[in-house]
Amino acid sequence: MELTSQTIAEKHFWRKEGVCLMKGKLSALAVFLLLGCLPLLAQSETPRFDIFGGYSHVGNYNIGLNGWIASGNLNFNRWFGIEGDVSGHYGSQTLGPAVIILPGVPNKINSRMHNFDFGPSLTYRSSKYNAFGHLLFGASHTNVSAAGFGQGDTAFSWVLGGGADYNLTQKWAARFQLDLLRTDFFNHGDSHGRVSLGIVYRLGER
Repeated sequence: MELTSQTIAEKHFWRKEGVCLMKGKLSALAVFLLLGCLPLLAQSETPRFDIFGGYSHVGNYNIGLNGWIASGNLNFNRWFGIEGDVSGHYGSQTLGPAVIILPGVPNKINSRMHNFDFGPSLTYRSSKYNAFGHLLFGASHTNVSAAGFGQGDTAFSWVLGGGADYNLTQKWAARFQLDLLRTDFFNHGDSHGRVSLGIVYRLGER
């Protein structure tokens, strides 16, 4: 078969078109893989510190206490960290008809509680949500007062709980946290449910 200049030009054209088509497919595949990996790249970024602050509610001697909570978590890797937790709660309760029936009974009881705990935390991280759990140990202080008289105590405490973060941006998140706080005030063990809501700020990268 005799190859004419037209035949050679046609073969060269189709070879060039095939190479361009292959390059286009490879480029499209590369873009697709890059876009598919972006969420994984975002997940792989682990902050050095997680700082949390917000509102907290806890019960103490059947008195609902409202207050604040602040914590910081130092991340050693993607999963494991060490957390410090500080919180303060305050509240009062009126005694109702008892102050009329029983003379000398105070009409209101005030209570406050502060907690200082420290321990390990585990975190599962994704691009949109984080979930974590912690077991903290430390000390708590309470004071209960009525009619100008009060009594306080400081005792060992521990916290078992966890929560979830909704990641607003790479640095900011909204957090819901639920804990069991165990205290030993006045040599009597008590369990306190603690609910917290607030904002997380992430600092640095590991």
